[in-house]
Amino acid sequence: MNAQRAFSNSTNLSASPVIERWVTERAGGAAQSFPVRIFEFSTRVVHAPTRVGFHPIRDVIAERERDPRRLAAIERARKRIAEHAVGPAGAPTIAVLRLRAGLSQSRVAELIGNSQSSYSLIEAGKRDILLSTFEKLVAVFGVTRDELAIAIQNTQEEDQP
Repeated sequence: MNAQRAFSNSTNLSASPVIERWVTERAGGAAQSFPVRIFEFSTRVVHAPTRVGFHPIRDVIAERERDPRRLAAIERARKRIAEHAVGPAGAPTIAVLRLRAGLSQSRVAELIGNSQSSYSLIEAGKRDILLSTFEKLVAVFGVTRDELAIAIQNTQEEDQP
């Protein structure tokens, strides 16, 4: 029981941030004939510190992908996930094409000469794709231009409310 409790305690890290809010009152309007009270509101998000032994998932995956055997296993897992992942009306999205290729977002970004955060916006349907990027994605995913165009359309439709 103690071993189970110790294990579950180390894995129950809350990712929920704490929001702190402050208000400050200061005098104002010295040049005016009446006193003015100015309230300044401030908000900040404080994330819980990471516990000892915990690492960001992207760092763990990057480390695992450096080992060729583990990389092959991760690619196979992504491809299995892609078999069950579909976009609207059963059509693939950009994310599904990436998973079918067995690639991570960071690897696709590297292959197309982009940053991971920029590529993630493309995959989320929040950024338009340049023709040069479109052609690179066709090559990286091993799909036709029509298949990629349909996936882009499905991605944008999925993003709509």
